Amino acid sequence: QQYDGNEVMRINDDRKLYFYDDGGENISSDGTDFTFASGNDINLTATTDINVPSDVGITFGDDAEKIEGDGTDLTITGNTINLTATTDVALAVNTGLLFAGTEKIESDGTDLSITVGSNGDINIGSNIGLTFGNDGEKIEGDGTDLTIAGNTINLTAVTDVVIPNSVGIQFGGASEKIEGDGTD
Repeated sequence: QQYDGNEVMRINDDRKLYFYDDGGENISSDGTDFTFASGNDINLTATTDINVPSDVGITFGDDAEKIEGDGTDLTITGNTINLTATTDVALAVNTGLLFAGTEKIESDGTDLSITVGSNGDINIGSNIGLTFGNDGEKIEGDGTDLTIAGNTINLTAVTDVVIPNSVGIQFGGASEKIEGDGTD
């Protein structure tokens, strides 16, 4: 029904349902795909959820990127996935970032834990240090030597500090040394 004489909807011979005018937004089907077409934004205005069934995804481009859920897990697939946030990307307490099923970064609200697989390592590149406070204390390696730098370095151990046989502690550029060979 048209109350003011203006066209509001048209169904043409091309099986497209047009809104406002023949060249504007339309809904169509070719017997396989259902298409919503618009030259500008398509706005979804709902007062409750918009539900996408399990194992049905939302694809972007030519299906190269996809968001899909199976009722349990949400999967985001793409070559490079960029998160561009104007504030933090927030993870809940006791949830983390899981890498390859074994490596994980997680927070319990107090401590940050980094977990690696069995016999795994946390690798920091050469000449990149781990700093504490305002960079006054630093641990850094160059692939050959490990340097621990700070004003005063305190070793607080509840058992022995073990240094292997025939390895010593040098003072003043190796002019003085304490070393044991397992006997003397």
